[in-house]
Parts: sequence; C-alpha cells; structure tokens
Amino acid sequence: MDELDRLRQAIDKQLESLRQSVPSDRGAAVAAVVRAIDRQPNPLDTTHIPDVISFRRLADAGGNMALRLCLEAGGTGSTPADLDAWAAKFVADCGHVAEAEMVLMHVESGFMRLAADGSERFDAWIATKLTPVNWVERADYDWWAAWLRRQHRPGVSERPADEASSRRMAEQLVDAMAYQFGYPLEATLDGSPIRLYRDVLRWLIAYAFRAEQNGEAVVPIDERTLLTAMAASLLAGPAVLGKVLAGFTLDAENAAYHASVAGVAPAPLVRLDDGRLLVSTYGLTTEPLLFLTRELRRRAAEDYHNTAHVREDVFRQDLYALFPARRFVTSTGRIELRRESGNVRTDIDAVVFDRKTGTLGFFELKSQDPFARSVAERGRQRDNLLYANRQVSGVLAWLQRSGGDALLNRVDNRTAKQFRVQKVFPFVLGRYLAHFNDGPEPDRRAAWGTWPQVLRLLDGKPFGANDANPLATLHNRLSKDQPLARRPLELETRRLDLGPVSLTVYPSFAAYGEASRSR
Repeated sequence: MDELDRLRQAIDKQLESLRQSVPSDRGAAVAAVVRAIDRQPNPLDTTHIPDVISFRRLADAGGNMALRLCLEAGGTGSTPADLDAWAAKFVADCGHVAEAEMVLMHVESGFMRLAADGSERFDAWIATKLTPVNWVERADYDWWAAWLRRQHRPGVSERPADEASSRRMAEQLVDAMAYQFGYPLEATLDGSPIRLYRDVLRWLIAYAFRAEQNGEAVVPIDERTLLTAMAASLLAGPAVLGKVLAGFTLDAENAAYHASVAGVAPAPLVRLDDGRLLVSTYGLTTEPLLFLTRELRRRAAEDYHNTAHVREDVFRQDLYALFPARRFVTSTGRIELRRESGNVRTDIDAVVFDRKTGTLGFFELKSQDPFARSVAERGRQRDNLLYANRQVSGVLAWLQRSGGDALLNRVDNRTAKQFRVQKVFPFVLGRYLAHFNDGPEPDRRAAWGTWPQVLRLLDGKPFGANDANPLATLHNRLSKDQPLARRPLELETRRLDLGPVSLTVYPSFAAYGEASRSR
C-alpha cells in the first residue's frame, strides 16, 4: 500500500467516524447543519484569501458532505446540548475531509507530491510551477460571477427590508446567475420549461428572504404546503412544480453525488425523511442554478446530452452580442464543410465577418460542465477541448483549397457578392475551460480562451461601428493574455485534521523540507 492508498484509507475512516457521530435525531442534525452553512458569508461578498489547496479559500468546502453524512443511515450519536456548536464543528471537520480529497486529486494529477512518516502524519507539497486546471477554472468562474453581480445587483451586501424588496432582489440575483445555467428561457429540460425553473428559483429566494425577516429561517416546512403557496403565485400545478422543485433539492438519494466536489454548488433545499424541506438561504444565493445543472445531468442524463446543441446556441448568441454593429455579418448556426468527395470534413460553430476590414473569424465553441468530479472526467474534458486542434486544421485546410470567400458565401450570399475576405482569424473558446497543462499542444494558429476571459479582455463591452479591427484585436489579446490564476507569491501552509491523522500541505518542497528538519 503506497502513501496515496493510505491517505484514502485515512479519509474513509474519518468519514465513517463522522457519520457515526451524527445524532440519532437526524432531522434536528440536518437543520443545525443548514443553519451552520447559512451563517457563512457569501463568497462573492468577501475578500478572497489565497489558498495552497484550492487557490482561493473555499467558504463552504464541506457543507454538502456534512449534509450527505447526516442524510445517510447510521446516525447513532446522542443529541448534544448545544446542537449549533456541534454542527459548526461538524461542518468544519467535513471541510477538512473535502479538502483532503482535493489534495488526492492534486497528487493524482502530478501537481502535488505526498509523503507519510509511517505513523499518522501525511505531508503534501506543490511539486510543479504549472498552475492546475481547477485553479484556472475557479478564477475565471469567480470573476464571471462577480462581474455579473455588479451588473445586476450593485449593492451585493444589502439584505431586503420588506416583501417588495425581497422580490426585487430575488429577480436581480437570478439574472446575475445566468452563467450557471446555459439554456434559453424557451427551452425544455426534463419535461419542464427553463423559464419555470427560473421562476421557481426567484420565488424560493424571495421566500427565504421573507423567512429571515420573520425570524423563521431554517425551519422545516411541509413540502405540500410550500408547493401550494408556490402554485398560487406562479399559476402552475403542484405536481409540475414538485418536479421542478426536486431539481433544487438535496436528499438521501443524490447527496453523495453533490458532495463529490468540495465547495461547489451548495444545496438550495434539503429534504428530510418525513417529506419536510429545509430552505438554505446560502444555497439559494450562491450557485443554485449550477446545483440544478448537476442534478438534471444526474437524473435526466439522456435529455441533458441531447440538448447540448441548445447550450451551444446560447454560447453562440452570447458571442454574437459582442458584434452587434451593422458592419458585422454572423452565421445563423453551425456550418458543415465537405471534402471534394462530398463527405463532411469538419464543421464550424460560429462565424463573424467584418465588412469594414474584410476580416473573418471562425469559432470552435466548447461547453464543458464546470468543476470535474474526478481526474478521469477532467481528462475527458481536456480531450474534448483539444479535439479542436483537428477542427481548426480541417477548417484551415478547407479554406486553403476553397478560399475565404467560399466560406463567406455559406454565411451570407448577398454579402459574399459585395465583399471579399482579406484575412481569417481562428478561435477556440471554452465556456468555462480552455487551458490545460497536459495533452497535445494547442494549435497556435488559433486564439484559445474562456468566455470569462473574453469578457474580461473587453470589459464586457461589445465592439462598436468605429473600432479599428475587432477580430484582429480579440485574436491578439487572447493570444497574449495570461489566465487569472497565477500562483500567489506567498501561500500559507495548511494543516487538515482527519481524526487522529493529520495532513499538512506546503506551498513547496523547500517549505516541506524545512519543516521536516525542524521536527
């Protein structure tokens, strides 16, 4: 058994110990854990703290794991006199376990190395100068979230004072969370329209704010009572709303799935054994639509897969919103390019032509799900993204044979009769990810970037009618830009307690060596 297996074993033992410590009154335990989670500040309202494990210290690393352990069978502990104090420590202990699992993934990926002293102490350290993919992803994702919040809700720290302000703030919050859920309002997923999912979320956020105002936060409510009140407001039947509500709900069946990634998408609602629900203000106001995305992918996998083209269309329309002036001509959808034999060579997801400069940009759009659950899933995301190498090569080979004017003719015949393509710029954009440290080298003829990166470089502003050469500008900026997640100059050593076992994480091998010599 190597160090990695021994650490996995220690984590499993700590998980079992925590599971057995859950009070036998699991309903009271779950409610106390939700209260502990809700006492945490929203991570978008606080200053980010650099972290050696997750790049930015996670506000709620173990919340979903704590709920999972409470909901699973085996709670045999006695109910403590101060249940809230127990819950706060329990969530913190679960956070250490969740972060230890993150260290495991870092070791598996090669970013960290692991050593054990033969007893109950493990040490890990950063072993490469490369920035891990999940750090880059988290930095871009957090920037996008904060940017949208500034657009839709300038006073992010305010709490609503009355029912009208609760509804207004709920509306602003849901609009600011669009980045978490890449579907148009008119689409349908798992039998329900996307508009209804958003309406239900707005209603729930306003409900949670009103409960806080009335001193009723984190009080279990009968699900049928909640659905009846919701049906009267949203003019939809309880059965329909119940299915939508399930998409925002953590229960014994899906708890392990949602606890698989530390600090991602805290549960908006939690279902107790007796059918009552607990409403989490923290879960509803952080990443509820990301929770919904992950839940729908879990329980409606085929429908989720079959609607990938809808998410691509949203991405395409977001891109085209950066080129609104009449000087730009855009493709309506995906364009297939064929060989001389008639077989499909490749396709292009989006095309933008600038009539003023004669430049044409073609875009490969990749819409991965954020925050992979394992190293293997991250590898599949990498392979999917880097498949764009073949697509870029295929398009450029087709253009060399047929010419840019032939592609413009496929986009808009009338424009092709009046204008000529002078220069072509290839792009590969990932919705959440575009930069990996392993796998094939990206084709450097294309500019690679994430959607938040594009927004950051343009300050979220579309190109105008008088801008000199927008496509060339975007290509140049993306090609030269560095991801946000640069390793801080100073990172503090972190110690994670896993019951009788400790895991200490150092920012470098030198820091680990110095600590080892001083023992």
